[in-house]
Amino acid sequence: MKIGILTGTTAAGKTAIALELVARHPQIEIVNADSMLVYRGMDIGTAKPSREELRQVPHHLVDIRDPEEPFTAGDFHALARQAIDEIHARGKRALVVGGTGFYLKALLYGLWQAPKADPALRRELERLANPALHAELAARDPEAATRIGGNDRYRLIRALELLRLTGKSPTELEAQVAPVPDPRFELYIIDRPNPELETRIGARTAAMLEQGLVGETRALLAKFPSARALGAVGYAQVRAHLDQLPPRGRKIRPGLEGLSDEIALATRQLVKRQRTWLRGQAVGRWFILDRDLNELCSALDATYGIAHES
Repeated sequence: MKIGILTGTTAAGKTAIALELVARHPQIEIVNADSMLVYRGMDIGTAKPSREELRQVPHHLVDIRDPEEPFTAGDFHALARQAIDEIHARGKRALVVGGTGFYLKALLYGLWQAPKADPALRRELERLANPALHAELAARDPEAATRIGGNDRYRLIRALELLRLTGKSPTELEAQVAPVPDPRFELYIIDRPNPELETRIGARTAAMLEQGLVGETRALLAKFPSARALGAVGYAQVRAHLDQLPPRGRKIRPGLEGLSDEIALATRQLVKRQRTWLRGQAVGRWFILDRDLNELCSALDATYGIAHES
């Protein structure tokens, strides 16, 4: 039985397309593959489906952790496969929706056995600032450094920890997983032309701020002040705004307008990283919206046995 994976860049429209597919095929249940949707209370800044949408369509792996609780690719791999098996055991069909590359890689290719964290080494790495962590990783594994970026502190530390413990770069270690993806999965990748996507990112950012992203972030920080999840795009920029810490070396507009600019910029940078990962996948089919919308709908309908009307 084939399982569709609907992925693509942030703000491309994955949720809307998934809900449209479910409307045509009510037997489908959605398995989330977005690393931020697993966290309770992180609703506005993640563009989480509305409560009404979550009631109408069964969603799995949404709101299953508090922001301070860890949730790894290994956790996702185990719970996603469990959810898929349970969905199919009930005679339903699973559709995986989300854009977190290391989750999708775990699902498609499986996991390699990583060594456990070393407390002493972890403390040593924790003393280093993000630029130093990123510089060391870039010198030893440029591909991993580009993929992770300079602000994802947790993944930078884990990558260097693995490198020092094993003597192999994260890229070398990841190459140990199965070279051929699980044939049950069909990977559908959606994207949009840059001008259109930037317009959508701007509108999405403005909507989040109007809906109360600053208040949501403030409440989450009060309850979970050390949560790593609050370093995600959107929340990190609001936190800096609340701390009155403007980015260095860049002129920005004051107040909420400047905050909107920063969130939009960080989102565009995230899109660039997402595209880098997605372009490295040999198995995915690309669809540029709205140009290829009918073709995408036909492909998804074929996977789920629906007669598609043009």
